[in-house]
Amino acid sequence: MNGDTVPRPRYAARIAPFAGMENAKVLTGIRRSGKSTLLRMIAEGMGPGKNVVMLDMDAFSNRRYLEAEELYAKIKGSLAEGAENCLFIDEVQDVRGWESVIRSLIAEKACDIYLTGSNSRLLSGELATHLTGRANLIDVFTLTLSECIEFERRNGGSGDPEEALRKLLRFGGFPIVWGGCSESTAMVIVRDIVDAVVSRDIADRHGVRNTAVLGKILDYVCDNVGNPMSINNIYASLHSADASIRRNAVYDYIGHLEEACLIFRVEAYDVKGRMRLTSKYKYYLSDIGIKNARLSFRPEDVSGYMENIICLELRSRGYRVWIGDSGGREIDFVGEMGGEKVYVQATSELSSESVAEREFGSLRGIGDNFPKYVVTLKEGPLNHDADGIRCVTLAEFLTMESYGR
Repeated sequence: MNGDTVPRPRYAARIAPFAGMENAKVLTGIRRSGKSTLLRMIAEGMGPGKNVVMLDMDAFSNRRYLEAEELYAKIKGSLAEGAENCLFIDEVQDVRGWESVIRSLIAEKACDIYLTGSNSRLLSGELATHLTGRANLIDVFTLTLSECIEFERRNGGSGDPEEALRKLLRFGGFPIVWGGCSESTAMVIVRDIVDAVVSRDIADRHGVRNTAVLGKILDYVCDNVGNPMSINNIYASLHSADASIRRNAVYDYIGHLEEACLIFRVEAYDVKGRMRLTSKYKYYLSDIGIKNARLSFRPEDVSGYMENIICLELRSRGYRVWIGDSGGREIDFVGEMGGEKVYVQATSELSSESVAEREFGSLRGIGDNFPKYVVTLKEGPLNHDADGIRCVTLAEFLTMESYGR
């Protein structure tokens, strides 16, 4: 394996149960999050005796296959009779009518299918409509802290968790910025990634001409990471500065940003009532480097940085994530996976007894025995476990093998 790549065992483990099955395995996430590398890793691990067909739809040489009929003919002509055929298509959403091609190949039991795409709603919408029960969707995220540490080690660094965390807070987790570039260069790279997503996955697809307003909405989300948000609040803030901005446009543009995997919504969960609260939610970024590239690094926003990184960590482990409400007391995150839950409070530091009481108090009122954590940026004199609640630093939390009981 090359030094500029790292194994991503979480995804390998998630994909493995579906290998060889007729269902299409679909990796989705923001551009440059590592989906293409994962796809190549899977292809390289297919073993001898299998016929591997790999198509990168971003490649100029494959532009002729962007129509469904041409793609289908190309695939059928590449399959080997009597062999185990494995098909890999990178950025499949660029193909017009791709879903009909995949549906036909599944019906024909022609090959083992693996796909990537950078458009969450296109994939989920088409899968729901055309491939119900015949596709397995796997979300792919940018590098976690553990992956960043491994990346550093493979490239001659110390792999120190605290140093890697400081870099993650400033650089974000796009794999391309972990190859030895400076912070200023990293921010240029992330801005270019965002610009490409806006151009290709939003403006071109939806005919959005006023990308300046789109940028203002993204900046608003960046500025308010970790704070409760609503589309009405976003509209009110932007409209006060520019009366030409329309409410419907804000609704549409927020949807486009979610669809392009730049941002995602986390809804609230009533812990005591055990029900979702759809009226309350926060938006987070698909990578914290986006905030720094748009607004520059802000040490005073560290709590929001922590929340964003913790949320991505939980999701990358396979948890479904909500913000929690326990009798009116906010819990930063409730994660659920396979019937097991984890509760997390994040704070920059336990600066006083009153702060410690607030953070621990939100978790004490939860009447179940699932794991509960208070996470701080650094170790401090008030950091201690209490009442079955663990108090750990952010680096410790992000590198724990599991959060289970």
